[in-house]
Amino acid sequence: MWSLVKLVGVSKYYPQRALPVLKALDFAIQENASYAITGPSGAGKTTLLSIIGLLDKPSCGHYFVQEKDVTLLSSKEIAHLRNALFGFVFQSHLLVPHYTSLQNCALPLYYRGLSKQAAHHQAASWLKAMNLSGLENRYPQQLSGGQQQRLAIARSLIGQPKIILADEPTSALDNQTKRQILDLLFNLQKEHHFSLVLVTHDEEVASRCSHVFQLSECV
Repeated sequence: MWSLVKLVGVSKYYPQRALPVLKALDFAIQENASYAITGPSGAGKTTLLSIIGLLDKPSCGHYFVQEKDVTLLSSKEIAHLRNALFGFVFQSHLLVPHYTSLQNCALPLYYRGLSKQAAHHQAASWLKAMNLSGLENRYPQQLSGGQQQRLAIARSLIGQPKIILADEPTSALDNQTKRQILDLLFNLQKEHHFSLVLVTHDEEVASRCSHVFQLSECV
């Protein structure tokens, strides 16, 4: 089956560790599919997500995007590909504290060179879709945890990425808010036809995905 992204024989080593974090790993992402990456702490889940999202490089192995070997691209080409292909949702949201909700949502469009007016128009539409209307001028610290996560999801989707990468997106939320965020993510996936890759320790979260990829510690 044709894959959007394919990792082949990927390993990741750090000088301070005797054993690799990831060893000869194969992983593929198909269109409109959802994946849970699970495993114990230290198994390399976040490292794998960072490599998939082109935030980190593998020590060895190959990374293909639509059959093109990313390991042969320049840093500038990789940055352009990352901005076009991926949206990111982080456990700690990583919202810019001195930016308003509207500005945080529009941030990926600033990087693409859109005018502020055009970026803010799109951001306002996404905030409305996330039930954040009326909060455009509030700063992250003025929002609840659930509102911050919905803002982070809006920011991840505004550039219309093909793949959303989410690192423990519900771990800091209470059960009710967690289920609301999960429902929102999976409903958006069906509506906008992106692929979703989640890192999670939560079996309930993993069970919502169509594929579960279990990592174990290298020994």
